[in-house]
Amino acid sequence: MREEARRERQRKTHRELYARFAAGEPQGLATPATPELTGGQLFSGADSAESEPHHEPLPAEYPEAQPEPLHAAAPAAGAVKARKKRSKRRRNLVMLATFLIFALVLAGSFYFIRSLVKQFNPDDYPGPGGQAVEFTVEDGWGPALISRKLEELDVVASDKLFMDALADSDAENLVIHPGTYPLKLQMPAAEATEVLVDNRPDKVFYIGLQANMRLPASLAEIAKGSGITEKKLGELANQPEKFGLPESVKNLEGWLHPGEYRFALDTSAEKVLSNMVDSTKDALAEAGITDLDEGYKALKIASILQAEATPKDYEIVSGAIQNRLDPANVETHGLLQTDSTVIYGLNRYSLQFTKEEKRDASNVYNTYVHRGLPPTPIGSPATSAIKAAANPQDNGFYYWVTVNTQSGETKFTSNYDEHLRNQNEFRAWCDANSEICK
Repeated sequence: MREEARRERQRKTHRELYARFAAGEPQGLATPATPELTGGQLFSGADSAESEPHHEPLPAEYPEAQPEPLHAAAPAAGAVKARKKRSKRRRNLVMLATFLIFALVLAGSFYFIRSLVKQFNPDDYPGPGGQAVEFTVEDGWGPALISRKLEELDVVASDKLFMDALADSDAENLVIHPGTYPLKLQMPAAEATEVLVDNRPDKVFYIGLQANMRLPASLAEIAKGSGITEKKLGELANQPEKFGLPESVKNLEGWLHPGEYRFALDTSAEKVLSNMVDSTKDALAEAGITDLDEGYKALKIASILQAEATPKDYEIVSGAIQNRLDPANVETHGLLQTDSTVIYGLNRYSLQFTKEEKRDASNVYNTYVHRGLPPTPIGSPATSAIKAAANPQDNGFYYWVTVNTQSGETKFTSNYDEHLRNQNEFRAWCDANSEICK
């Protein structure tokens, strides 16, 4: 009887247990009154130290209480684990993206701040510099403009660095004079400053004189390139004896030879002018004239050739001038009758002048009134004009007219009436080209 009662209690416990398990409430079961069989021994999948789990099948009359196999819960647990893994992966990706964005923002901020710092504190070139260049400082340029030009040329890294170096310079004189300086590309600002403000002999200034320039224009160009005052240059130009010229020479008009010149910055005004006069003496000697009085006459003729003719006609016009200078000629009776000398005396460049001006004897350069050569040359002739003046062509011409100043077409004649026809051709051309014939 006791055995039967025990079995009845077990069956009751099983029914209750499986009923709750089937209903999804496996927890919270009451502990069985007897220790022979526990819920842990019935449903645990783990090994027991005391005995193997014992599953006694329920009687057939309780089919509703039959438990589903223990492995039926496994798919739900796997799905939860997969969801957790996906969630964790998403969190990791979000964190990685956030980190990358932060890193990019940080890097961008760094380079932006660095560029701002460089803008206000640029890096200087380390030196010693690269390709050699010549840097020309024009008259009237100040430090600010010079610094910008140096940066544009890539001589210095920035104009700010040059201005700072100029302010820190130990030179006694910080003035940068007009002239041409030897520099290098990408050189330290302090070194560029040293070259520009230190008046060492290896620094030069540049002067370029064109042919046919009159004395005042030549002196202005020299002053612009050298920094020497026009007043000082003008005083010297009126003392031709200082340059070894004869008493017949009035001033340095015609003696400042055209060309390009380079001088050390400390070169004196007298030395600059002397160099140009010597170049003219060399040109005369090359043409075969060593006597400077004869050379002065040649310069006067050469300056007229330079003003009135084209290089291809220099020797022809030179021969015609020699014919006119002969007082025995019956065409001009020793009068040159050149327009270029008249306008020089009028201090004008226009080829046009009035009939009154043509008869004006107060103009000492009026060769329609005064016989022979003008008092001085009327400009600085080039070497080619000097050679033609020293070696005129032997011809019978007395008259010449350039009938087209653009093409340089010039017509020559020994007959005055034909000369008048040539003049009318020139006037007609001027009427059709009034913007040129002013």
